[in-house]
Amino acid sequence: MNILFIALPVFLIIFAGWLMKRNGIVKSDWIHILNQFAYYVALPALIIVSFWAIDFTDKNSWQIVCWSLFIVLFFSLLILAALSFIKIRTSLKAAIFLCATAGNTVYMGFPLVEMGFGGQFLEKGALISVIFLVIPLLIAIFVIKYWHDKKHEVLKQLISFIKNPLVVSVIAGFLLSYIRLDWEIISSVKKALSMVGATASPIALFALGGFLYGKFLKKDLGVVFVSSTLKLLGFSALAFVIGLAFKIQDFGIYTLLGAMPAAATAFVIAEEFNLEKDIVGNTILISTILSFFVIPLILLLI
Repeated sequence: MNILFIALPVFLIIFAGWLMKRNGIVKSDWIHILNQFAYYVALPALIIVSFWAIDFTDKNSWQIVCWSLFIVLFFSLLILAALSFIKIRTSLKAAIFLCATAGNTVYMGFPLVEMGFGGQFLEKGALISVIFLVIPLLIAIFVIKYWHDKKHEVLKQLISFIKNPLVVSVIAGFLLSYIRLDWEIISSVKKALSMVGATASPIALFALGGFLYGKFLKKDLGVVFVSSTLKLLGFSALAFVIGLAFKIQDFGIYTLLGAMPAAATAFVIAEEFNLEKDIVGNTILISTILSFFVIPLILLLI
């Protein structure tokens, strides 16, 4: 099945990290260093390049962005509302929210859109993918900061949020998207950022593999399956219903990308903010395995 070979690199990179940690090649402190690089260098580069490539002067682009934002925000609010009624530790709430909303839309989403809808829809799929990945990460960061602030100083947290490297990257990418100069120096800068940004997911997956050595499914298996189900089925079901209700053009693409497994970059965020790393790491792994069964059914449906 095609989806097996699309997801296989994800498992191979995780396994490489696991194997090297098992054999003592990768040291424990490497995981933190790799995630720091992904969070402060690779992921910002990926975000800048992704937003830089969007033509925000095009009306169709804005329509896609607005629908994508609407779906993401709606689902995020539903998850936040549900979690607010559950009496569990804050770090666990944040981990569930992060895994349920941020999907692997770039590395698995792109080829699956091409496979399911054709190459002519790749540009639209790429735009939706960027929103479905970046915006949940930003919302999760703000929510985490707010939950950790016992005084709930919203203004202070908002200022801190705006200074976050991922937020700065979104703003920078948005502003750069209006630069349409065909200069070699600009092309070189884009190429350099693309090369650095391309390392974000592989580094996160490799670090995840090293982290999972000796920790796979030791606890909270139910939470892992709940967050995996929310990501694979909850997000995609909402996208399907909204697309059907509002007659969004090509809403099947939103539905498919909503069904992507938890993003590898979620582990980077979990490590940065000291969340439930075991749960986040295992959710990424389990949701990717479950996607072998869920995504073909969704492709068949849409």
